[in-house]
Amino acid sequence: MQTTYHIKAGEINLSLLESIKKMFRENDPVTLTVQLEKLKEQDQYELFLKSEALQKKFPPIHISSDIDLSGLANEVNL
Repeated sequence: MQTTYHIKAGEINLSLLESIKKMFRENDPVTLTVQLEKLKEQDQYELFLKSEALQKKFPPIHISSDIDLSGLANEVNL
C-alpha cells in the first residue's frame, strides 16, 4: 500500500501520524520518506518583468505631508 501526502511542515502533528498508523497493522513495516520540494526558480529577467508590470499596475502615489496616516489607520481599525 502506498499513500502520498502533500502538506506543509506546520501541518505535521500527532493526529496525522496516528491516522497513518491506523492504516497499517501493528507489525507492518512502514517507510516514511520526507522530501523538500523546491519551487521553480525564476530567472532575474522574469522577475524584472513581473516587477515592472506591478509598478505599472500600481504606480507610486504622492501624499501630502500634512495628512496624518496614523490617525487614518486608527479610524479604519476601530
